[in-house]
Amino acid sequence: MRQTPFRLLRAAVFAAVSASASLLLHLWSGGHAPGPLQFAAAVALLFAAAYGIGGRQRGFLVLAPLCLAAQYGLHEFFELGAVAATGHAHGAGLSMWLVHVAAALAQASWLARGEAAFARLLDALTLFLARVIRVFGAGLLVVIRPRRFVLRTQTPRPVPAVCTQISHRGPPRFAFS
Repeated sequence: MRQTPFRLLRAAVFAAVSASASLLLHLWSGGHAPGPLQFAAAVALLFAAAYGIGGRQRGFLVLAPLCLAAQYGLHEFFELGAVAATGHAHGAGLSMWLVHVAAALAQASWLARGEAAFARLLDALTLFLARVIRVFGAGLLVVIRPRRFVLRTQTPRPVPAVCTQISHRGPPRFAFS
């Protein structure tokens, strides 16, 4: 996940999802459409930011504030384009902010699950290819370091309580002394 091709792919997905969702929801809530160059600039800025912080896999609790910041930044960026094009701003009503917050939270959930699935897929492919090399490689040694997965959506299984029972049956201790 840390290698450059995967970071580029993850950053591209983050930028495309964030910018597209923000643009569609911005238009749906009554905002003005930015020009193609402004939209391309927004995608490029998001891509650069996502590549910069994409050094490792992130979960929902890290992605949610990042997605909220991206939605806020995109809203303001699209507003700048609307003011430049029309000469006035339409403002940001409550519905606009609610839509952006809902989009950011849905986006963070989707991206966190997608990253986890992508990491599992890469691990499965690594193990599969290592086995293929081991079978067809005629004695080549392949080092496999499988990762441990912790599913964050599952609650830990409860540990059963240790039940000890002390028996008080029988003669008292002093009877044998």
